[in-house]
Amino acid sequence: MHYLKRLTGKNGEDAVSPVVGVMLMLVVTIIIAAVVSGFAGGLIGSNSNTKTPTLAMNVKIANSGNNGTTIFAATVTSISVPVSTSKLLLTTSYSTTMKNPAYTTAGATAGIQTGKAVMSGGNSTLYGAPFGFGPGVSGTQNFAAPYTANQTFGNFTLAQGTGLVAEPASTYAGFFNSGGSSSAMYTILGSGWEQLSPGDIVTVRVIYTPTSKAIFQQDVVVTGA
Repeated sequence: MHYLKRLTGKNGEDAVSPVVGVMLMLVVTIIIAAVVSGFAGGLIGSNSNTKTPTLAMNVKIANSGNNGTTIFAATVTSISVPVSTSKLLLTTSYSTTMKNPAYTTAGATAGIQTGKAVMSGGNSTLYGAPFGFGPGVSGTQNFAAPYTANQTFGNFTLAQGTGLVAEPASTYAGFFNSGGSSSAMYTILGSGWEQLSPGDIVTVRVIYTPTSKAIFQQDVVVTGA
């Protein structure tokens, strides 16, 4: 009579079948792969859940060469969800036949900047135009310059009905921009803004920085008043 011999290790312990060992290794590998895949999927899902809001505005740009009638103004007509302006960049660009042939293209980006503030002489976070008023703006509001700090771009929220404004001389104590100019129009339209003429077209965009997507774009025809 033949008997099946039991496999034993060196110390007399029961040995594990090579087939079972391979299966255990495969199971461990599959579990590890599933954990890594789930973790990666969670990261991707968290990014994809960052929704880009939608925004609609009425925008006006007037340049008559007179401080009293030159203005950038916008009103939020609809927005899918209130958004802090600290998450937004407002950009402008234009390529026109301007009064001075030395200026052929221009534009600017308005948003929170970090640099050396003129008033304090120290490094700080800088806020500037456009200035906000109405819904989404807390605290004291002035409807003409000088504006309050809470009305500076980056310190208020865009909501339906929020107004945005900038004029050549509009400012508030501590206002500064990277060009060294105190003109809010410089912040909005960049160097050469005074060269714009009625009929010129300025492309205005609003960028939602968490997704780097434009949530608003409009070609605005410059008026004379």
